[in-house]
Amino acid sequence: MTFFLYDMLLYAIAPLYFPFIALSRMARGKKRLGLRERFGFFSPGFFADKKGRRVWFHAVSVGETLAAVPLVLALKKKMPDAEIYFSTVTETGNSVAREKLGGAARIIFFPFDFGAVVRRVIGQMSPDLFVVVETEIWPNLLKALHDKSIPSLIINGRISPRSFKGYSRFGFFFRRVLPLVSGYLMQSEADAQRIIRLGAPPENVSVSGNIKFDQSIASGTPASRAALGIPEGAKVFIAGSTHQGEEDEALKAYKELLVDFPGMVMALAPRHPERFAAAEDAVRQAGFQCVRKSIGAQFIASGSVLLLDTMGELAGTYAVGDINFVGGSWADVGGHNILEPAAFGKPVFFGPVMHNFRDISRIMKDCGAGIEVKDGAELAAEAKKLLLDPAKYSALGKAALEAIDKNKGALAKDLEAVEEMLESLD
Repeated sequence: MTFFLYDMLLYAIAPLYFPFIALSRMARGKKRLGLRERFGFFSPGFFADKKGRRVWFHAVSVGETLAAVPLVLALKKKMPDAEIYFSTVTETGNSVAREKLGGAARIIFFPFDFGAVVRRVIGQMSPDLFVVVETEIWPNLLKALHDKSIPSLIINGRISPRSFKGYSRFGFFFRRVLPLVSGYLMQSEADAQRIIRLGAPPENVSVSGNIKFDQSIASGTPASRAALGIPEGAKVFIAGSTHQGEEDEALKAYKELLVDFPGMVMALAPRHPERFAAAEDAVRQAGFQCVRKSIGAQFIASGSVLLLDTMGELAGTYAVGDINFVGGSWADVGGHNILEPAAFGKPVFFGPVMHNFRDISRIMKDCGAGIEVKDGAELAAEAKKLLLDPAKYSALGKAALEAIDKNKGALAKDLEAVEEMLESLD
């Protein structure tokens, strides 16, 4: 009855939800990609006859997708016959998955959680295992998997205090949903205890650490100054994964830093593509020349701003940054992955709103490589101190690498859990 009522609620709000989403997407200039897939309709033959174990990975957006990529590739290397499907909710996540996973997985959009829809997708795909990166709870999907005796895993799971409070309001519901998941591999002991208090069976919960420490962030090709058009010798200030309002603060910091470092160049990377135009307007209103990366430039003049209006390049660009600020931490978003610049041996700046990366930010702050700043003025002041003290800068960069190395290991544990789950099906 609980799931029936949940399904009826979804159908009841659908006439209001879908027009709102359509209008919102149109207003933001987004394409309406994947609608057929989200309703469980795929082209004939999309799900070919099974030839090996079939694993369905799911990651909501870009951050979770990047965290999942090493695990998917590691599984494919150990089990080359495994057939992997990878779903995302967002278009940007879908795009990054296609770029990073190449021929290792079939990329799809995640279905709406209507009972009939998820049953249709499961029936067509016929997965042997469903793996969710971080903590997304889709009740109808989990029930449909459970009814078909298909195991499910949540890896890199986390429950922030804010999320715990929200979930707790519907504790009677989640106590029926969470036991449907076969296993939980949580980032920390605190996350494990929260998911247990919400209703997950303790015997299904373990702590594996945060897979983001294992990401091969720095193993790819770092961006080069020449490719970006940045002059040799210029200090580089990067503000990455920014949200509304954060560009203004970052540009204030840039203006102050130019007083002491007149040759400095700034690179700005909004988190979402639909905000590229707004970010460019903010740059021009601040009095700077704006050069879009997608258009390209052989040379970025000092005092100008390079707008990274491309996808999947920010992590590599941090390699050339002398001052790296990661957004989503001044806005009420919860932060983004500060390990991306840290993996290049760089100190990293971020704001106080880091509840989505609570443990990572604590670890970075404890070793000194993570520097919390409340606004653009404080960012400029702290950045200036660091740039004028090369020895300290180098020491903090080394501390960042040591902290990452010390906290690695989640990838191996998560891979082992996936393998064990698949082997138990034999």
